[in-house]
Amino acid sequence: MKKKNILDNRIFHIAMNVLSSIILIFSIVVCAMVIISTKSSTGVANLGGYSFLSVQSDSMEDIFFPGDLIIVKRYNKTHQYKENDIISFIAYDNTGSMYINTHRVIKVKNTNGYISYVTKGDNADEPDRKEVPSSRILGTYTGKRVSNLGKFFDFAETSQGVLLLIVLPAALIVIWQLFGYLRSLAIDKKTQPQPVYQNAQPRSYPPAAQSDKDAIIREYLRQQQEEEARKQQIIEEYLQKQKELEQAEKEKAEEAKIKAIIAEFLAQQKAAEEKNEQQQGNDNNDQV
Repeated sequence: MKKKNILDNRIFHIAMNVLSSIILIFSIVVCAMVIISTKSSTGVANLGGYSFLSVQSDSMEDIFFPGDLIIVKRYNKTHQYKENDIISFIAYDNTGSMYINTHRVIKVKNTNGYISYVTKGDNADEPDRKEVPSSRILGTYTGKRVSNLGKFFDFAETSQGVLLLIVLPAALIVIWQLFGYLRSLAIDKKTQPQPVYQNAQPRSYPPAAQSDKDAIIREYLRQQQEEEARKQQIIEEYLQKQKELEQAEKEKAEEAKIKAIIAEFLAQQKAAEEKNEQQQGNDNNDQV
């Protein structure tokens, strides 16, 4: 009994087509999120009023943990928050580099109509050093998280992640589709009935028919090459944007350092002036 080839199994072909479609959709979603994030001023994608953030520290244990993916509902800058809200906001480290922090509001301050918020991590001993103005708040934590999925999205934003999650799946799908197309052509050619004549040579296919098949294959390969070129262009634009973003962050850090030096100098000048005024006041009192 002749063993049936698995490639001839109809269920196998359906399963592979469904799998390739899922992989393609997944790669498109990952690619879209990466591109939207890089083009956003905050580096966070806004998808239908929600953002997905990867937890980097343990400051909010046991609400969420490092490596979790949390969902944040976005609000405009005029939205009013209240105590015990867990908010995501833009913060800056000592070098002036921007990052996204998610902490609990422990106090709402209103100074002459200027609203700011005092925040603190549930797992921290002290409140955050700087108050958070409304203009830096992205939104509120919805209470929904997916354990360890944040690590996956962190990896997806690296060059290795782009290669593994976008370029490689797309290449495998192209190879599978091309293989299926060429195999179907071979099967059609093999199963086409051949006329039989007594005392006659087997009839060959007209050259035009083979020429049409070659033209179809060339057109298909050309379309695949254009698709690969388009995907390569998207990747190159993403990598270029990453370089521009890194350069902008370096410039911000330098600007922050300069501002800190100027502020320290002005503070020293002011302190010196106050000391001179106090000394002059003491001298006047001594003369009296």
